[in-house]
Amino acid sequence: MFAEEPEVSDPISEREMIMKRKEIAKFFSGVAANQVLTHGGLAVGDIRFTLFGIPYTPAFNTAAAVVWAIVLIVLVYYAWIKK
Repeated sequence: MFAEEPEVSDPISEREMIMKRKEIAKFFSGVAANQVLTHGGLAVGDIRFTLFGIPYTPAFNTAAAVVWAIVLIVLVYYAWIKK
C-alpha cells in the first residue's frame, strides 16, 4: 500500500551533526555580536526613538546589550571552546 522509504546509505554521523550545530552557533554569534554593538552604541550615544510602538531608550538599549552579550558568551563557548 505504502512504498517503503529507501535506506540512507550514508547517514550523517554524530560528529558531523555536532559540527553543523557549531557552525550554526558561529553564525548566530555574529548576529549576537552585531546586536551587542548596536544596542551598546545606541545606549552610549543616548539615542532615543520609537519603532513599531517600542520606545528605544538608553535604559532599554543597555538592558538589550547585556542580554545579547550573555547570549553571545554562551554561543561563543559552544561554538569555539566546548569540545
